[in-house]
Amino acid sequence: MEEKSAPFFDESSKGGILWGIVDQYVRRGLVDLEELTDDEVVSTVLLDFLNETDANAATVEGEATWSDDDVHVVTDHRDDLLKKATDAMRADEHWFAILFYATWLEHWVNDILMSLSVRSGVPEGVAVALVRSCSFNLKIKDVWTSLGATPIEKAHMRTMTDLMEFRNGFVHYKWQPRSISDKDAYDQRVEEVAVSAQSIVTTLENLEDQLLFSGRRNALRAQLGLTE
Repeated sequence: MEEKSAPFFDESSKGGILWGIVDQYVRRGLVDLEELTDDEVVSTVLLDFLNETDANAATVEGEATWSDDDVHVVTDHRDDLLKKATDAMRADEHWFAILFYATWLEHWVNDILMSLSVRSGVPEGVAVALVRSCSFNLKIKDVWTSLGATPIEKAHMRTMTDLMEFRNGFVHYKWQPRSISDKDAYDQRVEEVAVSAQSIVTTLENLEDQLLFSGRRNALRAQLGLTE
């Protein structure tokens, strides 16, 4: 059913939906952070979004109308993945924590590479193909720097690589035997990888903030009444 363009969300979800719009504009470089204040960034993005939505809508009896198909959304699973990882850590289920943290990490890397690609003028279809075809190690090294991002610190890269290797070993389990005498040391290593993954999340979120939001993510969210 088609509706007029005003109320496409309820008040309870308003802040989150508006932030989703601002977030995507900033990530893809569609708004100039250097020239605008926090308030101006938010108002500029939302006005542009509404104008574009109305421009693409059908006109019925002289008024712009649109349906749900006129607005596209992207589902961000990262918060849910972190909640699952945290729950697993609290239960000392380190393998499952590794699984969720590593999945979060892959979502995180892919999102940044997609954003940097589009900012660089790479067509979105090409950017998707690039992310799909490259190995994780290639993504965080050559692809990362080729898109203009500062190289990731080696210590962080090692942590990320260890996490992905253990995740892959768990997901693609080969049923390889291990001596009983090595079991305790190996279990300890699994726990260490899970703990290191837990600690690097904040580091990577701060890196994302600086890289894509010029350190202003929280300030922009605050304009919509959202706090961490």
